Amino acid sequence: MTDHFHIVFAPLLPLMWLVVLAVAAALLSGVALLRRAHGGVGRTLLFALLLLALANPSLIGEKREALKDTALLVIDDSASMKLGERTAQATQAADAVTKKLTAFSDLDIETLHVSGEDETDLFHAIEQKRETIPSDRLAGIIAITDGQIHDLPSSDFTAPFHTLIAGQKGEVDRRIVIVSAPAYALVGKQAAVTLRVEDEPKAQSENAVVTITGDDGATQTLTIPVGKDVEVNVTMNHAGANFSAFEVEPLPQELTTINNTATATINGIRDRLRVLLVSGEPHSGGRNWRNLLKADAAVDLVHFTILRSPFKESAAPNSELSLIAFPSKEIFDTKLKSFDLVIFDGFSSRTLVPDVYLANIAHYVQNGGALLVSNATGQQAAELSQSPLAHILPTASQGEVLTGSFVPALTDAGKRHPVTATLGTVMPQKLWSPWYRQADARLTDASAETVMTGLGEKPLLVLSHVGQGRVAQFLSNQFWLWARDYPQGGPQAELLRRTAHWLVGEPELDEFALRAHAERKDDGWQILIDKQSLHDTTANVVMTGPDQQPVQVKLAADPGSKDSGTLHAAVPVKDAGLYHIKDDSREILVMAGVPNVPEFGAMVATDKVVQPLAQKSGGTVAWLADDPDGPEIRRMDKDAAQSGWGWIGLKKNGQYRVTGSDAYPLWPAWAALALLLLVAMGVWRREGR
Repeated sequence: MTDHFHIVFAPLLPLMWLVVLAVAAALLSGVALLRRAHGGVGRTLLFALLLLALANPSLIGEKREALKDTALLVIDDSASMKLGERTAQATQAADAVTKKLTAFSDLDIETLHVSGEDETDLFHAIEQKRETIPSDRLAGIIAITDGQIHDLPSSDFTAPFHTLIAGQKGEVDRRIVIVSAPAYALVGKQAAVTLRVEDEPKAQSENAVVTITGDDGATQTLTIPVGKDVEVNVTMNHAGANFSAFEVEPLPQELTTINNTATATINGIRDRLRVLLVSGEPHSGGRNWRNLLKADAAVDLVHFTILRSPFKESAAPNSELSLIAFPSKEIFDTKLKSFDLVIFDGFSSRTLVPDVYLANIAHYVQNGGALLVSNATGQQAAELSQSPLAHILPTASQGEVLTGSFVPALTDAGKRHPVTATLGTVMPQKLWSPWYRQADARLTDASAETVMTGLGEKPLLVLSHVGQGRVAQFLSNQFWLWARDYPQGGPQAELLRRTAHWLVGEPELDEFALRAHAERKDDGWQILIDKQSLHDTTANVVMTGPDQQPVQVKLAADPGSKDSGTLHAAVPVKDAGLYHIKDDSREILVMAGVPNVPEFGAMVATDKVVQPLAQKSGGTVAWLADDPDGPEIRRMDKDAAQSGWGWIGLKKNGQYRVTGSDAYPLWPAWAALALLLLVAMGVWRREGR
C-alpha cells in the first residue's frame, strides 16, 4: 500500500466564467504593464490570487494498491509433442519456468495446456485465454512447443511472446503426401493419385521406394524421386469405398515413421449396370423384372421375350412371325461378357438357345459373371437341371410343382444374410401375403445357402457362389403377388433389388464381409472390427500393426442379437499407423490415427514458424536442448527491451487500484481572504503615493 499526492481543482464558478475572468484580467494586467502604470504589478498579482482562489485548489492524497501482472505459460500437448523426449523436455521446462515465475511477488501465473490430435491451433487457444486477462496487466507469454504450429494469430501481441522449443536440433524426417486423389472412379478402371515424398530438413536421397497396398491385400512397389510430384495408378476393385495405403521406406535415424504412410479412399462407381433379361413362357408377373430394372437410371437393360420355341409346330412361316431373327450368337457368345447380370425368367432350355450357348453362360458365371434364374414351372426347372447349366445351379428339380397357400419364411441363414436380413424392417413379416405355387427342388450344392423356404420348408430362394461368379435361383415366380399388394403385399422390390445387387457384388451385401475402422477413445485409438457370418457366433482374425507383431482377436455376436449375422470386436491400440486384419479368406487394411492431417505432416522441431512473431512482439526463441530449464526470467519496465542474451523479460505494467483518498484544501477561505486583503492594501498604498 502506497500514498500518492496530487493537486486537483474544484472551481467555485463555472469554468466558462472563470475563463472569461482570466481573459479580462490578462487584458487589464497587460495594458497596465505596457503603460508602466503605478501598481500594475500589484494588480496582476491580485488578479492571479483572485483567480487561484476561485479555482479552489486541493491537495489529494491517494492510497494505492499495486495490481499484479499476469504471465501466461502455454504448454503444447499436441500429438507431435509425444515424439522422442519432447514431453519430458516440456515437463521439466514447465516446472522450472513455473518456479522462476513464482519468485516474483508482483506476478500471477496462468497455465494453458493446448492439445491437438489433428493439428496444433496454439494461437487460437492463446487468443481465447487472452480475453480473460486484462490487456494492461499481461506481462508476457511463454510458450513451450516443438514449433509445429498450424494457425497464425489474428492480432499483434501487446506483450512479449517468448518460445521455448522442445526437441533436438538437426532432426531428420521423411513423409509421404497425397497431393491429389479423385473422389470417384469407375469400377474395374484405374484412378490416378498424385504423391510426393518429402525429406526434412533436406532431401536425404534422390529416390525412395513406395509400397502401395490395396484393400484386397494386393501390393505393388515403385521407386519415385524425392521432392517431386509423381502420378501413380490404383485399381478400383469393387463398388463403394476402395482403400489404398501408400508407404515410403524409412530413413536411418528417422524421427518417426508415423507420417511415412498416407491413405486414400476412392469411391468406386459403376459406369452403368448392363443386364440381359431373357423371358420365356409368359406369366402374370412377366413384367416385374423389366419394371424394376427400367426404373433404375443406372441400368442398361437388354430384354428378349421368347414366345415360340423351335419345337412348336406352326403352319406360319418364320418370316411372318418375326421381323428380326433372334440374335442368339451375338447375345450368348460375342457380347455375353459385356453383361454384368443375366436373368432367366420362366426360361426353358427348349427354346432358341442351344446347349452350346448355355455352356457359354456356365463358363461366363465361373469366370465372374452373375446369373439369376426364376423358374415358373416344374418342367422349366427340370429342363434346366438337364442342361449345361445344371452344374452351376444350386438345386435340382424334382419334376413337380407344389401348390397351396404359404408365406415365404426366412431360414436361420436368411435371417443373417444381408440380402434378406432387413426384409422384416421394410415390412413386418407377419404382414407378408401368401404365395401359392413353387417348383419342387432339392439342394445339390452343399456350399449354397437357402435363405427363404416355402411349402414343406422346400427351398424357395437359394444363393450360391460358383467359381468367381454368383448364382441366385428363385423356385417360384409369384413375387408379383407382393408387387400388387395382394392382399397386403410384401417387400417385393427390396427382395429383387437386393438379390440383383448381391449378384453383381455390391460390398454392403457381402455375406462374408470383413470390415474395420478406427476411432478415438480417450487419449488413444481403438479399432472396431466387424465380420459377417451366416452360421458362426464367434470368429478369430489376426491383426498386425506397425510393430509387425501379429495378434489374434476374437469376434463375437452381441448378446441377444445372434440373428444379426455380425460379429464384433473392439481392440485398443497404442500406436498410430497402418493395421492389417486377416481372416481365413481375406485381408483388409485400417489406419489408426489420421496421418493425412497437418499434425502428422511436418514433425521436426523448428523455430522458423514462431521466430517472426516472437521478434515482432519483442520476445525471443530459445531451444530447450541448449538449456533444459529455460533462460533466466527478468521483470522489465514496459518501455525497456524484453529479451537479451540468456534471458527473457516480462514487462511491468504498473497498474494499481485506489483503496482510499484524503483531500487537503490549499486555499482555506480565511487564508485566501486575508491574503487578498493584504495584497489589495499594498496595491492601494502603492498607487496612493
